Amino acid sequence: MGEYGVWLIAATLIIVVLMVIAGRLLWQLREQRRHEHTERSDFQNELVVQGVAAREGISILTRSYLAGQLGASECALRVAVLAETAAVDAAYSADIAVFHDMAASLAHIPTHADWKALSAEQRAIYSAEMGVLEARYLDSLQRAAEHLSNIT
Repeated sequence: MGEYGVWLIAATLIIVVLMVIAGRLLWQLREQRRHEHTERSDFQNELVVQGVAAREGISILTRSYLAGQLGASECALRVAVLAETAAVDAAYSADIAVFHDMAASLAHIPTHADWKALSAEQRAIYSAEMGVLEARYLDSLQRAAEHLSNIT
């Protein structure tokens, strides 16, 4: 019995050590899952906040456009950027598509410092092109802007 007792104690000791290791690993896994859940929740909350801010920004831009305080080209570019940077609801997607289309048509036109660096003749050419695009998209931009400015 003495010989079996040593083996029994050794086996018991090994099982206890393995149980402690398994318990520690389970605790670490639980902590990791809790941490991931917290990060995921924070990320989802941030997406919601960005979505609300984007919708408010889009509403302000479209109201400014409808009031004549903002040109169609600038409004289209800004709405397209806001829609891309934050997830917006499906209710917005059809109306925002018009702004995306116009923004894509304007993508080759220089902006900001590049615009200022253009000669007066080049600015006139690009301004004329923007006028043609604004005329082409006028009706659809008006309808989309009216709808977007009323969505809450």
